Amino acid sequence: MRTDYVAHDRSYQSKRNDPDYVGWSKRDEFAEDWSLIWQPFSQRNAFPNQGKLLELGCGAGNLSICLAQAGYDVTGIDIAPTAIDWAIENATIAGVQVDFLQGDVLELAAISDAPFDIALDGCCFHCIIGDDRAHFLRTAHRILKPNGILGIKTMCNEVPRTSYWTDHFDYETRCTMQGDLATRYIGDSNDILQEIIHANFRVLEVAVLPPRNHEDLADLHVIAEKK
Repeated sequence: MRTDYVAHDRSYQSKRNDPDYVGWSKRDEFAEDWSLIWQPFSQRNAFPNQGKLLELGCGAGNLSICLAQAGYDVTGIDIAPTAIDWAIENATIAGVQVDFLQGDVLELAAISDAPFDIALDGCCFHCIIGDDRAHFLRTAHRILKPNGILGIKTMCNEVPRTSYWTDHFDYETRCTMQGDLATRYIGDSNDILQEIIHANFRVLEVAVLPPRNHEDLADLHVIAEKK
């Protein structure tokens, strides 16, 4: 399947020109996500309450900034140059220190082995397709310290019965398609867990959160430890 991960930059270019957006989401949408999803996620028993954290697919840095404000030592990385420029601007406005890097989460070429206590998937994993998914997990494993923690929040399970999904979702590959490009993987939650386990992680906590509305998808939340 063909992919075009850098194409996310065009979306960030468009959203950055809209004052309602603070990143991938609108201001009120991100505030809701932080209070209902990310803050509770970071407070789960298996998630460290401090440490050196890398957000994978940080976008415009909104989550990285909140985590830095919560006391983590945060680095964020994203493939989209516009997103990283925006993230730096957002962090400056917030008066928060976050190191933002533009780069490929499949390689993390600028990052040495094992400097991080935590690798957090900032809604990036469901954008990774096919064999790249195992590559993503191997790289996350590489940059974590021994017994480091991987946190993942990813779309999963059944898709809504709406016109968008009827037109764009391929049930055989479990991918959304834009023409011949695969853009999202919406796998079965058990299959995704097996991907994580096979990448030499030990699952510590897992939850499947149901869709918030009829147009939404379920979310798989996983906290796993590097073996």
